[in-house]
Amino acid sequence: MNWNNVDLNNGYEREQNILDPLSFDILLLEVSCNVKEINTESVRKQFEETLKSKIESAREVFANNLKNITKKAQQERAK
Repeated sequence: MNWNNVDLNNGYEREQNILDPLSFDILLLEVSCNVKEINTESVRKQFEETLKSKIESAREVFANNLKNITKKAQQERAK
């Protein structure tokens, strides 16, 4: 799959998440691997960093596919 040019006519590609999910399991793994001293503030900081990274990635995917999304939305409205 090409995240820079998602085929919105393809059911599989269309159903992919723009924003990657963040589960408790993923957060706990990241805390375990990345946080030297685990406390509420360091866990909060790791959460915010992870969330920021996921949002930036989603914005990039969105920007790369904005024309595709607009074109597909116009086509579907015209039906």
